[in-house]
Amino acid sequence: MQIEVPSDMYDSAVKAMENRIKNGEVPGVNDPTKAKDIVKKGSFTYQQAKNIARFGTVESITFDAVNGAIIATSAMGLSATLTFATAIWNGEDFDIALKNASYAGLRVGGTTFVTAVLAGQLSKAGLNSALVGSSEAVISLMGPKASAMLVNAFRSGGNIYGAAAMKSAAKMLRGNAITGAVSVVVLSSFDVANIFRGRISGAQLFKNVANTAPTTPPIPVVGTAIGGVVGAVGGILGSFAGGAAAGKVSGAVLDEFIEDDANKMVKVIEEAFTQLAEDYLLTKQEAEKIVDKLKEKLTGKTLKDMFASSQRMKFARNLIEPVVEQEVKKRKKIKIPTDVDMSRGLRVVLEELSDQAG
Repeated sequence: MQIEVPSDMYDSAVKAMENRIKNGEVPGVNDPTKAKDIVKKGSFTYQQAKNIARFGTVESITFDAVNGAIIATSAMGLSATLTFATAIWNGEDFDIALKNASYAGLRVGGTTFVTAVLAGQLSKAGLNSALVGSSEAVISLMGPKASAMLVNAFRSGGNIYGAAAMKSAAKMLRGNAITGAVSVVVLSSFDVANIFRGRISGAQLFKNVANTAPTTPPIPVVGTAIGGVVGAVGGILGSFAGGAAAGKVSGAVLDEFIEDDANKMVKVIEEAFTQLAEDYLLTKQEAEKIVDKLKEKLTGKTLKDMFASSQRMKFARNLIEPVVEQEVKKRKKIKIPTDVDMSRGLRVVLEELSDQAG
C-alpha cells in the first residue's frame, strides 16, 4: 500500500502515518519506520492540486470541498496525472506529455507505479483478480524486451535478457528499486517575473496616478476637518489621518510620495502574481493574457487604495486571483491516457533509463 501526498504535506503525513502504525491502525504493519514506505511525496503542492481539481478540467481528479481532500481515481496517481495535464496545457504533444507523466509516476511511486499501471491493463484483459497485482503477471504483460529494459537500467553488472531478465524484473517489482534512480522531471517553465515587468512598471503606474491629480479638488490648508482631507485625496491618508497635518498635504509632496512608493506597490503586485502563477501552474500564454487584463485594472485609484491598505499582499492577491481564475477556467479538458497508452509510455521511459545506465 502506498499513499501519495502533496509535496508540502509530506512531513506531517509521515508523522501521522507513524502514529497510526503505533496505534495499530494499519493492518499488517507494526514498525513506525515503515511510514516512509507507505507515504510518498508527490510532485505538486496541495494548493496546486486543489486549484486544478476544483475546476474539474482534468478527468479523474476531483476536489472534496467538505473534507479538503484531492482525489485521484486513476492508477496513474496524482503527480503523473497532473504532469500529463500541465504538459498538454503547455503545448507539448501527446507522446511527450505521456513520457513526462511516466517519469513523474516512477519518481513518486517507483515499481509500485509500474505495477499499478500494468495491473490495470491486466484486469481489463480478464486476468484473475487474485493474480493481477502479482509481479509475475505484470512482467508477463511487459514481455522479455521491456523486462530487460527495466532490470538492466538498474543492474551494476552485465545486461541480462530473456527469461533471466523477466525473473529478475519480477523480483525488482517486489521491491522498490526504481524510485531513487529517476530524476525529477522539469515541467515547461518560463520567467513569470519577466512577463510581468515587460508589461507593468512603477513608472507607468505613477503616470496613472499623476493623471488623476487634476480631478482632485483644491484642499484648504486651514479650517478643513480631517475627514475632508481624507476624502479629498481619495483615501490615501486614511490609515494616517489621526497624525497627519493638513498643511503638509501639498501637491508637490503628494506627487513625490506616490512616485517613491509606486515601485514598492509594483513589487508587491509582482510577488503576488508570481505566487499565483505557481499555485495555478499557469502556462506562458495564460500568464501573458492575465497580465494584459491586469493592466486594465491598475488605475491610479487602485494604486492609492492598495497603498492605504494595511494588508497590501492580500489586496494584491484579491485583485489578481479573479483574473487568474477567469483564465484557467478556459483550459482544455484533459482526458487521461488509457492503460495501453501508459504502458507504452513506461516502456519508452524504461528504455531511456536503460540507455542512460549503459
